[in-house]
Amino acid sequence: MLSIITQPAANPYSCASDEELGSLARKGRVEAFDELVRRHWAGINRFLLGYLPHGSSEDVAQEAFLRAFRKIELYEEGKPFTPWLFTIARRLALNAIRGRNRRREVPFPDRPVEEQSPEEPLCFGPLWQFAKDRLSANAYAALRLHYAEDLPIEEVARVLDKNKIAVKVMLHRARRRLSKFSAQLKETQTT
Repeated sequence: MLSIITQPAANPYSCASDEELGSLARKGRVEAFDELVRRHWAGINRFLLGYLPHGSSEDVAQEAFLRAFRKIELYEEGKPFTPWLFTIARRLALNAIRGRNRRREVPFPDRPVEEQSPEEPLCFGPLWQFAKDRLSANAYAALRLHYAEDLPIEEVARVLDKNKIAVKVMLHRARRRLSKFSAQLKETQTT
């Protein structure tokens, strides 16, 4: 007897751009927003780790997606969706930091590198942690958005609420500062 194996139907939204999905979500297509969450969850969470400890970053990531869903009508069709989403996440992270500072909370330490989420290769974990430990939150965020999330300078500027030149300067200074630390690290290892 011949049995028929059926494949699950392909996600009709998997080929759509973020902007198309944002427009569909504005029209009430929850499945389109679900696809946006699937695409951007890991990136938003990694970005928030630059501002917050691990447990808090996941909470704020979830809140960012909830806020984006509730306020999807504010997304301007035709504009890049990713910076809009990262802007929401950044603002929520800054609010969480302000709230924690007011309450004087002591966060649990971040997870060690070996426990990092599988979305980020372990070989990059120490490099990003190195950058996070030595740069300001904005400089780290600019590096992360531009190099890890592949956002163009214009979109990084929009997320950080800076102009393009300020972001370019911030990236240049961050790279220079990290290369200085890297050179010092090499010197101490060779001597």
